[in-house]
Amino acid sequence: EMRSIHGQYVDKDFGTGVLKISPGHDHNDYLLSRKIGLPILNVMNKLATLNDVDGLFCGLDRFKARQKLWADLEETGLAVKKEPHTLRVPRSQRGGEVIEPLVSKQWFVHMEPLAEKALLAVEENNLPLYLRYLR
Repeated sequence: EMRSIHGQYVDKDFGTGVLKISPGHDHNDYLLSRKIGLPILNVMNKLATLNDVDGLFCGLDRFKARQKLWADLEETGLAVKKEPHTLRVPRSQRGGEVIEPLVSKQWFVHMEPLAEKALLAVEENNLPLYLRYLR
């Protein structure tokens, strides 16, 4: 079952005019999903293998799963066409590996108020510093 979403998000002049939304793996899709009430599903785990959301590709490496999906679409006659498309794929600076976006729980600390209090404590001598080279 698929939900049809109409609006400015779809470019009717690009490809088929249909937009696939992956809120668990794309920032813009995530924002759209929050706006229209779609659930967030992560189909991939931190090891870049597919999890058991659908069961068909569970445990497969992301690249092998994509190849198998296309092969299955062709085999069942559901594949319409294949054409080259330039895609900007984020890569690791160090090793050049593909970075797969993944929604996860994270936390952040706003450091400015902490830094201000720490500096004030040092300035007012409420937090004496013992530096090795001054001993």
